[in-house]
Order: sequence, then C-alpha cells, then structure tokens
Amino acid sequence: MTTYYLRGDIIWLNYYVDNKRFQKSTKLKNTPDNIKVVERQIIPALDIKIATGEIYKKQPKTFRYYGSIFLTTKEKFRSYHMKYAYYQRVINYFGDKNIDEITRLHVKQYLTSLDMKNMSKKLYKSCIKEIIDLAIDDGVIENNPVSNIKLDSDRKESVEFYSRDEVKKLFDASTGIMKPYLMIAFNTGMRVGEILGLQIGDFKDDGFIYITRTRTKGIIGNGKNNNSIRTVPYSKEILDSVKSIISNNIFLFGDIDDAGKLKQYWKNLTKKAEVRKLKLYSTRHTFATIMLKEKIVSINELAGILGHSTPNITLQYYASVIDSKKNSLERNFQLFSDTTVTQKKQNLK
Repeated sequence: MTTYYLRGDIIWLNYYVDNKRFQKSTKLKNTPDNIKVVERQIIPALDIKIATGEIYKKQPKTFRYYGSIFLTTKEKFRSYHMKYAYYQRVINYFGDKNIDEITRLHVKQYLTSLDMKNMSKKLYKSCIKEIIDLAIDDGVIENNPVSNIKLDSDRKESVEFYSRDEVKKLFDASTGIMKPYLMIAFNTGMRVGEILGLQIGDFKDDGFIYITRTRTKGIIGNGKNNNSIRTVPYSKEILDSVKSIISNNIFLFGDIDDAGKLKQYWKNLTKKAEVRKLKLYSTRHTFATIMLKEKIVSINELAGILGHSTPNITLQYYASVIDSKKNSLERNFQLFSDTTVTQKKQNLK
C-alpha cells in the first residue's frame, strides 16, 4: 500500500516492491489540490503498477548492448583477438534489435545465411547464445532461443595431399620467400599462421623449433589450443633455408602476416611446377599423410607434432589414409587362439 508524506514543502511517496522500501519525490508542493492529485491519481496508478509487476521491471535492451558486455568478458582469453572479427559480425547483424525480440527462427535464418561448413558456424551460434544468456542473467528474458538449435554434422571430405613427386616439383620450382616457407611447411606440418609467426630465435640449438605464436590477419596469437604451444624438430636444410631469408623484420616472413598474402605466390608456384593447385594448408596434410602412410610415427606421436588437442582429432582427419590391409600380421591371425602363443614361439626359432 502506497502512502505519502511531506519532506519540507514537497510531497513524497513511500511504497514497497518485493519487500524493499522505496521513497520517491512527486515534485509536487504541499497544497490541498496537489494532495488530491496524489491521493486520487498518482497513488492508485502506482499501486496498479506494483501489483502487475510493471514497476521496476527491467526493460529489454538491444543485442548490441549485451554484445558489448560479452566482448569485455572475452578480452581476458588469448583467442579474443583471433575471434574478435567473428564476434563483431554477429553483433552487427542483430545490432539494435531488442534482445527479447530475437526468435529461434531469426537465429536459424542467420546461421543458414552463412556460407561455410556447420563446424565453422558453431562459433557464431555459441556467440549468439552467450550474448542472449547475459540478458537472462540480467533478468529481462527467461529463455534462450538458441538452446535447442542443432547443426548437422558436415559431410566428411577426403584429405587432399601431394605425392612425393609433386612435392619435389614444388621444391624445384620454388624461389624467393616460397622456398624456405615450403621447406618448413612440408617438413614440420606447421599451420600457416604458425609459420608466419616464426622468428629466428624460435630455432633453438637443441634442434627443435619452439612454436609459441601465430600471425593471422596481422594479429599475434598463441595458437588454437593448449597443445599448439609445442616443439618440432628441424633439419640442417631447414635452418640453412631460413638463414637465407633477408629481412629487417623480427618475423622471418616480414610483412607477410596472413595466409591471404601468400595466395598469389602459391597460385603462381603450382602453375610453374605443373602440379594440382590444392589449398596452401595441404602442405600440412601432406606431411601428416606421409608420416602415417610410411609408418614413421604413430597417431599419438603425430597428434603431438601437429598440435592437436587429442589423438582423436588426428584420427578424424587421417583415418582414411591408414590402410588396415597393410600390416605385418598373418591373415589368419587370432589373438586369443590356443595356438597363437605356440605359433609365435615357433616363428622366433
């Protein structure tokens, strides 16, 4: 029940919402006519708002408002600068639309409009969900329309890689900056951004390259995951090739700070070498495929070299290149046969 009282010559209101006391000035002076206005109009209207929950109910703000809060929560993460552009695309798309007006259909239409694999769309979906979750935390909405949206698994594509003969042709045709680039790429399996982030000091005397940073779109990062910070061995040929680079920049590849800046170099090189024009990333696939096909390393060892978070990730990419028919076991091998141990002993004699 709302009451009024006087503070000096001004009429003030006294009322409770959720057991919390509020006092508010009417800004009306203490006169008989103003007292009637307060009693007959202002107090009844206020009591109705309190009863319906309208008063002091937080009003929904725009998607952009919660998007700005979202960005501040992400600044502390090392992947922030790598993902900032993606976050901004989402925030700019939904922009000034009130957060409570965004429906499940709006989100699905946006995700459908993105020309990319569903795996890549997950970052955008996660961004939208986390921003709307902030509005739930703020008490302006109750449910998140993104929660039940599922993205289908992408159709698995075969890994494309070069043969040893094609790699030789590429090496023979390479000149300038592409020669040391390919020497590193084909012999270490490093990601493009990792190679572009290399400095001469990363080649240690113990024979390992210490991979601690990436360069993508000019932004320095720390890698895709914790396992990206790793070491890979290098040969004398790689080091000699690296030392041949002439640059005043602290980075080996100077102003080439993004894969896009290698695009024309790569196109010209594949044409000159007369080999298929696969993606630049195929140097990494080539390294991994040959390492597995020729049984130089195990899946677990390869996962460590490539910087994958788990061996399962490696297996998902390269299971198709492992030929289960090619092994040293006999075709009639039975691990739990009574004759297995006996036969093995006979073979050792």
